Amino acid sequence: MIGGVAEVTVTSQRDVATGLDVPWAIAFTPDGDALVSERDAGRILRIGQDGATSALTGAGAQDLASANDPQGEAGLLGLALHPDDPSVLYAYQTRPDGNAVLRMSLNGNSLSAPTVILDGIPKARNHDGGRLAFGPDGYLYVSTGDAGNADLAQDKGSLAGKILRIVADGGAGDGLAAPGNPFGTLVWTYGHRNVQGMGWVADGRMYASEFGQNSTDEINLIEPGRNYGWPIVEARDGAPEGTELGETVDGLTYPVVEWATDDASPSGMAVTVEGLYVGALRGERVWRVPLTGEGVATPHVLLDGLGRIRNVAVGADGELYLLTGNTDGRGDVRDGDDRLLRVTISP
Repeated sequence: MIGGVAEVTVTSQRDVATGLDVPWAIAFTPDGDALVSERDAGRILRIGQDGATSALTGAGAQDLASANDPQGEAGLLGLALHPDDPSVLYAYQTRPDGNAVLRMSLNGNSLSAPTVILDGIPKARNHDGGRLAFGPDGYLYVSTGDAGNADLAQDKGSLAGKILRIVADGGAGDGLAAPGNPFGTLVWTYGHRNVQGMGWVADGRMYASEFGQNSTDEINLIEPGRNYGWPIVEARDGAPEGTELGETVDGLTYPVVEWATDDASPSGMAVTVEGLYVGALRGERVWRVPLTGEGVATPHVLLDGLGRIRNVAVGADGELYLLTGNTDGRGDVRDGDDRLLRVTISP
């Protein structure tokens, strides 16, 4: 049953690991370990449930560190393990010649030398996208930012300001456009400023969280081929009078959730059968957006007091895991930052 829970509360929280350096993404191994990318160092950590932490090694680890270009919001960003073969790891990284998606083999703590499966994604100091997520269809979804050039988001020939959908099965076809893409290219949707979170509900609905610019952040219901408006509009700023959340008007699709930028700056997002859990950077909290059978209900604050929240993910044990983001140059660093936390919730 999807939805049906108006509010939940946190019943426990604990630090799993502390002292992380600008952590960004989490990917869980089948045995429950967390692989965490450190954006500026270009490093991937393996963190056990007991907090034991070790850096991945091998030719892949050396390449990630040496090729990393961590200016501003750029660097080593998204991670995704192949759902059917967790020895295959994909990573999104800002490199000297642009943003790229890489494939590596993971054997214990050793990474093979990377294969670049997709490059040519525009990079900039800000708005580099970076989220990777496998959809229920088995294809890899890649979020890209507008790289500081807003007009690129409306250019369907550019990889910037998009959600891409690509083949990623560990073979020679990796990086090709997935079958059924709406334009016959890599592009799934366009008109995005900087998508930071992606996830799917059990009924197939896809949602994405996105940074606004001056006024309004958003969560969108993602449907293939849709134009999500940037920079023509910012959420519903600039929309025709009377435009409702979730409507498509004059070819532009509007968000299903909006926040003032001071309240959110929504980053990574976890999706369960009852809610969307969204980390807020500027807002310094975790938002929960209740799910219903038809859509979403009114958001409420699940947790605050930890500073900036970079990511939220569902672990192999079904619990929520958070990455704080206070060491990224924009937060107030607290003792133990940054940290990976395990959070238990109940209705």
